[in-house]
Amino acid sequence: MPGEAINFAPLGTLFWSIPPSKFIVLCEKQSFIYPSPMTGVLEINLLRTFVMLLEEQSVTRVARRLNRTQPAISLQLNRLSDAVGHPLFESGLRHLRLTRHGEMLLPYARQMLKMHDDARSRLASEEIAGRVTLGCPDLYAASLLPQTLASFKGAYPGIEVTVRCALSAQLAEEISAGRIDIALATRMPNVHPSVASITLLRTEPLVWLGSSSGTAFREKTVPLALLPEGNLYRDYALDALNNAGRAWRIACVSESIAGMEAMALADAAVTVFAESVKVTGLRRLSERDGMPPLPSVDLVLWRRQVGAFPAADHLATHIERYVGGLAPTSQDVVRIAPAEA
Repeated sequence: MPGEAINFAPLGTLFWSIPPSKFIVLCEKQSFIYPSPMTGVLEINLLRTFVMLLEEQSVTRVARRLNRTQPAISLQLNRLSDAVGHPLFESGLRHLRLTRHGEMLLPYARQMLKMHDDARSRLASEEIAGRVTLGCPDLYAASLLPQTLASFKGAYPGIEVTVRCALSAQLAEEISAGRIDIALATRMPNVHPSVASITLLRTEPLVWLGSSSGTAFREKTVPLALLPEGNLYRDYALDALNNAGRAWRIACVSESIAGMEAMALADAAVTVFAESVKVTGLRRLSERDGMPPLPSVDLVLWRRQVGAFPAADHLATHIERYVGGLAPTSQDVVRIAPAEA
């Protein structure tokens, strides 16, 4: 016959007394609910792919920038989800949308990437000094250089950078003549600078832009604000309109982004920029607006010499990382032999 139960609540143990002085010990297994633990390390390359996808909104463009296949990008994102222990993107949607955990991860991912890149730059920056002349078209200088040069200055305070803004064809002449050290440029079929290396940084889709509340694109003969003759943006824009049978006229020719912006903001013209260029007051025009689709252009980095000037080498590497998204692989870089240069 069972005796009196004695409950040791703190230990979760019950002692039942059974004559003659025998004890049976019954241990109750207490249940606890633990949050789902992270099952892996948040690797920097996985976080970089995650952030890049949110910026590009396209697995295809991320794959191009990282020189990987689309399945490889998807695999990286799956690995990151496994490491977090939760899905990062909503499933079954046509457009990318983060889950609650994806939203939670994003600011940490950006901060971790910045700290990682800043640490690498800072550790490599000691005792490095010198002067570098960087060439860049005005279109790219306005959108890509401010943050890039600011972070470079913080990492390499001893390096003095001079920026020369000009069209890609003119930059090719200047870097070949030794007047600039490195250059951001648009790859053009008939432009062949005499340089030591050419690195593909990213592929930039071209887009039509017009005033957010404007109607210039509806005119029977659409007015255009474009770069001078010989520029790829201009050539692609006119070819697209001609192939679509759309009449056009040149309302503005400018080597500066400011001139084309002003005409578009005034609704006096439609212009063509890279998709990454964001201008308040302008909106993207599509086929629904009667504007034909445009191709993409390649943004490349030219280096006059490699290994001869540490200051120029560090700036080039910094641009590859911040503009190209990641330091490129060997497949992204074309080395040119001295005889060819």
